[in-house]
Formats: sequence, structure tokens, C-alpha cells
Amino acid sequence: MNRAAIKKRAAAIYRDGLHGVYLNTDRVFLWLLLVQWATAIVLACVVSPYAWAGRVRTLHPHVEIAMVGGLVINALPIALIFLRPGAAITRQVIAVSQMLWAAIFVHLTGGRIETHFHIFGSLAFLSFYRDTRVLVTATVVVALDHLLLGFFWPESVYGIANPEWWRFLEHAAWVIFEDVVLWLGCRRALREMQVLSDREATLEVSMHNIEQEVAERTEELKTAADRYRNVIENTSAVPWEIDRHTFEVLYVAPQLTTVFGLDDAVRHESNFLDLLHPDDREAFRHFIEAHTADSSGRGAHIDSRIVHNNRTLHVRSFVAAQQHGPLAAGVYGISIDITQQRKLEQELAQAQKLESIGQLSAGIAHEINTPTQFIGDNVGFLQDSTGEVFALLETLKTRAAALGSVAGGELADLYASADVEYLKEEIPKAIAQSLDGVGRIAKIVGAMKEFSHPSVERTPYDLNRAIASTITVASNEWKYVAEVRTEFDPSLPLVTVMPGAFNQVILNVIVNAAHAIAEANAATPMVKGSIVVTTRQIDEWAEIRIQDSGTGIPEKIRDRVFDPFFTTKPVGKGTGQGLAIAHDVIVNKHRGTIAVESTPGAGAAFIIRIPIVGADVAGAGVAVAA
Repeated sequence: MNRAAIKKRAAAIYRDGLHGVYLNTDRVFLWLLLVQWATAIVLACVVSPYAWAGRVRTLHPHVEIAMVGGLVINALPIALIFLRPGAAITRQVIAVSQMLWAAIFVHLTGGRIETHFHIFGSLAFLSFYRDTRVLVTATVVVALDHLLLGFFWPESVYGIANPEWWRFLEHAAWVIFEDVVLWLGCRRALREMQVLSDREATLEVSMHNIEQEVAERTEELKTAADRYRNVIENTSAVPWEIDRHTFEVLYVAPQLTTVFGLDDAVRHESNFLDLLHPDDREAFRHFIEAHTADSSGRGAHIDSRIVHNNRTLHVRSFVAAQQHGPLAAGVYGISIDITQQRKLEQELAQAQKLESIGQLSAGIAHEINTPTQFIGDNVGFLQDSTGEVFALLETLKTRAAALGSVAGGELADLYASADVEYLKEEIPKAIAQSLDGVGRIAKIVGAMKEFSHPSVERTPYDLNRAIASTITVASNEWKYVAEVRTEFDPSLPLVTVMPGAFNQVILNVIVNAAHAIAEANAATPMVKGSIVVTTRQIDEWAEIRIQDSGTGIPEKIRDRVFDPFFTTKPVGKGTGQGLAIAHDVIVNKHRGTIAVESTPGAGAAFIIRIPIVGADVAGAGVAVAA
């Protein structure tokens, strides 16, 4: 504790307290001077005539002395009380005036000994100032009054005409005696004031130090709280607190709306379970009940789904170590968005699946291709050979007819029984159909080999050929509901892409188009829709446009078709990943754009643009048009 600060503050408190004493005493004397003035006038009118004449009551000249003299005596001290309250000059003037009032009262009563007690009372009042200098001034005034009036007008002081010369010393001695007593009282009062000032200063400094320390600790706590709040409210994790019994939300961080992309109203849901997918609520309830008894909280987490505006979010919730006791009503935890992680996991699984399918397709294509080749060669050989055989048979028939013998007749009968004419008509058709089938098998095998391109690196690629192969591979998806027409730009140059990923995008869009057409034509299944695939070059871009005659996309969900896990298909019919993967491949991996144009009821068109040379192009992203 700083002693200098305490000493300085104690001195200030002492000065303020003493000044307050001066002010209060000034106010006391203000009323005392006025009361004495009124009393002096009454005495001059009532007592003085008898005191001086003794027999006949007449208006004495002392009345004028009381009125005028009192006014003169009171004027200056009262003025100073208002103009300079608490000043030393004010106290000194009041002391002089008060002693002069004592002299007037003694004079008005003809020097009565009882009236001299007014002097002692005045000194007692003056001691209220606790200023011994005031007592000295008052004593000097009393001594001069008794000395001068006792010499020139002894009747006004002592009540007799010839008092002893030492009478004023006797009076002065008694006055000094009271001064000593009052001086001791003043000194004691001042010491007590000093002690109280020291105590108050010590208390104030202690309180100030405590308040300062509390303020510093409060500021530190506030800073720590702000730092903690800034940390937890500016991360991708969402802290929360819920009631462990009712699951009522006690607190949830404001970034719930930004991290999870939810409306602000969702943040004020009264029950945490209401945020979750209905199928996940019971599992979350059991999870909380199972882990509220666990005080470690390590490794406790659960994955759930949040469905909002037809959009599914995957979140992972971690539960903190649980407290026990009366303050342990809440369960604390954080939730993080793992939607992208789930998307990546599914993409990885899809990629692994596609890789396996690609490897399998490549192997099957290789295995099928070899027998297909020799079957085709053999059927071709048969086609050529049967022509020669039929020519030989025709020659034999002609020769047999020319012979006209029994042998010739037998040959003619054999020719007729073999139904050679029928064979000549049907065998070429069978061989032609076999060749067509082998050709179609070869085309499918080639398309499978093209679609399952193993490369994951960027490489110059023939998009027209790749799209044609993908259309062939996906024929089972569209051939029953639509006709596919291609309008390829033959001058389209090779485009730098990742072949496998590009093929997957085209496949996803064509399959979506086929499903949309099937939905649109559900009432008329015999009517086929159309899918038109167009390619062209626009400046440094290669554009692929896939137009269908399906149901179209409503405007309210058009800007969300590329969101992960967003789907309008019934449960089990779609994962909501097809177009999300297409967006990721085109925008993030190829720095291209993918846009959708749609009129509800009139179909939709997906427009894909990819930089021809694979360069980063400003403005890449998603566009949505009406």
C-alpha cells in the first residue's frame, strides 16, 4: 500500500473536513448574530431603563446603541459569511463581532456579573471552529474592552464607578483559563479529525486499490472472454449447450447460420432435436444419454443430418467432458459441417468404383474384342465361301440339266431336296445380321474402352469422340424414353481435360436428362422425348450443350441443383451427388463453367464450357439462367 498516497489523501480529507467545520460554524454564527441583535434591542427597550435609572422606566438611548451598533457589528461578518464562507478572515471578524456583542450585552445590563457569562459562552461557540487563533483574537478583544471601558467607563463593565485597577486582570485570567480548556478541546478534536482522516484515507486507498484490482481483473476477464468468444464464434465449429433432459437449447453460437447456411430463425429453435433429421433424432438422444454419465468425454461424437429447405447437411457433434452436481444440467458440445467431407468420401468411393469398373470394363472389352475379331473374320470368311459354294451348286445344276441322263436327274433331285434356293436367300441374311451384331459389339466395346479411360492427368482429348462413346455406354438409360441426336462441330480441336472425369460429367448429365424425360412422359410412356447434344468452339472455349425435353427445373431450386446432396428425386432414386460432382469436375478441376437454362415444363439445357488449352480463365463458375 502506498503510504505517500495515503498521507496525501488523509491531508485532503482533513482539509475538506475542517473546511466543512468552518462552513457549518459560519452558518451557526449567522443565526447567532441575528438572534443577538434582536435580543439586544429587546434588552435595550425592556431592561436598560431600569438597570440604569433604577426607578423610572423610560426609553433609554441604549436602544439606539443596540439597533445602530448591532447593525454595524453584524454587517461585516454577515457579508463575509456570504462572500467568503469558511475563510480565515471571516472567522476572525466573527470572533471580534461576537466579543463586541458580549460587551454590548454587559453594557446594556449595567455590568451585571451574570451577563459576563456571555463572554464564556461566546468563547465556547467560537471553539466550534477548532481554530485556536480565533480564541486568541476573542481574548484580546475582551481584554481591550475591559481595560479601556474599565478606565473610561467602569459602570458599563463592572457596574460600579471606582473598581480596583486590577479587576480587568482578574476577568482576563478567567477568560484565559477558559481559553486553555477550549484550546485543549480544540487540539483533541483536531487530533481525532486527523485520526479519522487517516482511517478514511486508508480505507479509500484500500477501496481504490481493490476497485482498481477488480477493474483490472474484470478487464482481463472481459478480454479473455472476448478472445474466447472471437475464437469460438469465428471458427467453422458451432459450440452449443442443451439441457440434458429436455434437449432445450440453452446456447448456440451465432455462426450456426453462416457455417451451416441456415436461416436465422433456425438458431432460435427451442429444442435441439428439432434441428436434426427425424431419422437421426432417436440416435442423438441415445448418444447424449449414454455420454452424460461419462466424465471423460474423449472421442465421443455422433454424425447426424440437418435438413433445411430441401438441403441436407451432414454434421458431426462432439460432446465435452460432463460435469456432475447441481450445476450439471447442461450438456456442452460442438458441431462441425462434414458435408464436404462426406462429398469427398463419396467422390473417392465413386472414383474407386469407377476405377474398378474401368479396369473391369477394359478387361472385359479386351476379352470380348479378341473373339469378336475372329468371329467377325470367320463370318466374313463364311460369307465369301458360301458365295463360292452357291456358285458351284448353280454350275452343277446347269450341268445336270444339260446331261439329261439318269445321273443328271439324280443330281437335280438332290439339289431340289436340299432346298438350295431357300438357303441361298436366308444364309446371306443371317451372315449379314451376324456381321451387324458383331459390329455393334465392337462399337460398344470401343465405347467402353473410351469411357473407362484410365488417365487422371490432363491430356488433349477428342470431346466429340468421348461424348459419342458416353452416349453409347449410357444407351440403356435413354433408349427406352428418348431419341438422342448429336450435332458435333467437326472442327472442334482437342481439348485438355481429364478424360475419365469428363466422361463421368457427360454421363451424369445425360442420365439426369433421361430421368427428367421419363418423369415428363410418365402418363404417355410410348411417347419418346429428345436429347440433343451439341458441341462448338467459342473463342478459347469448347462448349457442350445438352438439351432435353423433360420436366424442366423450377426457378426456386434452380440455383441449388449443384449443391451436394440436393435432389428432387424420391428416396432411393438419387443421392444428390451427380450434378455436384459435375460442378466440381468442371469448375474446380477444369476451371470451366457449368450453367443451366430451363423453362418449367419445356425441358432444361446444361451448358458446359471448358478452356481448350486448359488455362485458368477468369469468371469460371456456375451460372443459372431462366
